[in-house]
Amino acid sequence: MNRLMQGRLIVLLSFLITFIFTIPLWATEESQKPWVQNGIFAARPATRQVTLIGYTRARHVMDMVSEESGRCIKVEADVGDTVGEDGTFCVLDTTFIDLAIEKNRVEQKRLENMIAYHVKESRRFKELVRRESAAQSTLDGTQNKLDQSEFELQTLRTEEGRLIERRERHTIRVPSGWSVTERVVEPGEWVSAGTHLGKAGDFRKLLLPFSLSPEEYSTLRRLKGAAKLRFPDEGKEGITLKADVERISPAFDPQTRKINVDLTVGKGLSDMRGGLRAELDLEIPDPSGAVLVPAEAVSERYEDSWLTRENGEQVRVVLLGNGMQNTARVRSPEVKPGQRFRVKSEP
Repeated sequence: MNRLMQGRLIVLLSFLITFIFTIPLWATEESQKPWVQNGIFAARPATRQVTLIGYTRARHVMDMVSEESGRCIKVEADVGDTVGEDGTFCVLDTTFIDLAIEKNRVEQKRLENMIAYHVKESRRFKELVRRESAAQSTLDGTQNKLDQSEFELQTLRTEEGRLIERRERHTIRVPSGWSVTERVVEPGEWVSAGTHLGKAGDFRKLLLPFSLSPEEYSTLRRLKGAAKLRFPDEGKEGITLKADVERISPAFDPQTRKINVDLTVGKGLSDMRGGLRAELDLEIPDPSGAVLVPAEAVSERYEDSWLTRENGEQVRVVLLGNGMQNTARVRSPEVKPGQRFRVKSEP
C-alpha cells in the first residue's frame, strides 16, 4: 500500500513539474501575438522607417559689427576661442572720445561755478528788492541767468552720458561663452563704423535643422518630445541622444512641400561643434496601403497568397515581405486596417 501511494505521488509530481515548465512557453508564444484572441486578429496599418540626416550647427549666430570708428588696438579672441566672462572680442582706440569726455567735465565744472555765483547774486538782489534798493527787472535778469546756466549744465551731463556710451561701444562684445567662428580684424587696423569684424556662435547647445513631410511631422509630434538622434560617427558604434524641439516653422514651403523643424541636443557629445552628422529615424505609415498580419495567417495556394476573413471568406493578397516579431506585410484593395481575419485558414 505504501508503494502504491509513493507511485501515485511520483506521477503527480511529474505532472506538476511538466505543467510548470510548460506555462512559460505558452506565455511566450501568446505574448508574441498580443493582438490575436481566440484565433482572430485585426489587421494593423504597416509602417516604414525613414532616416533623415542633419548636421549640427550653432544654436545662435551673431555678426560682430563696429558701431564706432577707430583704430583697433587689441583682439581678445581668435577663431575657435571661447569668449570670456566680460564678452570682449576686440577694443578700439578711445583717445579722442576720452578727450571729449574730459572737455565736457571741465565745462560742467565751469557752469557749476557760474551757477554758484548766480545763486549768490540772486539772493543779494532779492534782499535789495525787498528794501526797494534795486529794481525787480535786475532780479529777474539774474534769475534768468541762473536758470539758463542750470539748463546748460543739464545738457552737458546728458552729453557726458552719450559720450560714455560711445566709449563703451568702442569695445566690441559678444555673449559670454560663445565661440568665435570668423575674424577679419587685426590690431592696428583702422575700423570704420559699420565694418564687419567677424562672427560668433553659441555652441553650448547644437541645432539640427530638418525638413519634414506632413507625415513625418505628424510622427514627430506623436513622439511628444521623446525624439532621439543617432550620431553614427561618435565613438566606435555611435551614440544616441535625446533631442528637444527648438522651434517649428508655421510656414509651408510649396516647392519642397516640407515643414522646417529645428531640434537641439545639449550634453553627451565629445566635441560641441558644427558639422556633426546626426540621423533621425521616424516610423511613418506605408504609402502603399499595406497592413501588418501574423505570418502564419498568410496561406500559399496556386502561387498566390491568401487571408481568411472572420466569416471564412478568402481574400487574395500580395505578400510584400516579413516584419518584426513573426509578422508579414501584405497589400490588397480589399484589406483595410482594422478588418478581422483568422490566424489559421480552413483546410
